[in-house]
Amino acid sequence: MSQGGQSLPLDLERAEPDTRPMLKRVPGLSALILILVPFAIFCLSGCDNAGAKTGSVLVVLDAGHGGRDPGAVYDDVHEADINLAVMQRVAMLIEKDERMNVRRTRTLDITVSLKDRIGRANESGATLYLSIQSNASSYRDAAGVETLVSDRIDPDAPAWRLAEILQDAVANITGARDRGVRSQDLYLHRAEMPAALIEVGFLSNEAERARLLDPAYQQILAQGIYEGIVTYLNYADPSFAAR
Repeated sequence: MSQGGQSLPLDLERAEPDTRPMLKRVPGLSALILILVPFAIFCLSGCDNAGAKTGSVLVVLDAGHGGRDPGAVYDDVHEADINLAVMQRVAMLIEKDERMNVRRTRTLDITVSLKDRIGRANESGATLYLSIQSNASSYRDAAGVETLVSDRIDPDAPAWRLAEILQDAVANITGARDRGVRSQDLYLHRAEMPAALIEVGFLSNEAERARLLDPAYQQILAQGIYEGIVTYLNYADPSFAAR
């Protein structure tokens, strides 16, 4: 939706419940999108990953929406599916990095509450938490990448720096419009570690929706997010680069 010329993201991380009507999913569409990325064994963020690397930092990745909440839906494309596909690609890049472990809030199209997503990340002692989502607006020309933080954190909090680094990395690698970093009323303020939410593009924009469905573009997004995470970890702990 838009307000005062600014598009507002339709995301599960908002503190208020999502009241948008559910749209019926076209059979096979979810499988078509998600088959692009191999799935790990289903594990919420409170679980230990198989083969976890000793002494590595832990990154919790959240694929926004899922299950009863498809997120934004345009031309039978469900935001929840896009979010999960991009998140899985980021997770695979992290898994190849011996310095990091990764946990996912969901690996299937299931409903996971915000309380469980953040709660299990807190219980895991994660180094950072990142929610990957897609945007939408009633203004169909709205496009680009933006990153959000909770409006309850201080401007000098680590989450702001995480968001700024991620935003720069993804905007630069994709060439998408850079919509910047801003704060919003998000459930993320309950996270005990630096936490941000990145909106990787607008499903309401036909051209951007086509890119978000493209496996090659999903991989570019994932690479940008991964590089942003690494840059932030180097910033937060200079010894990280030497590990």
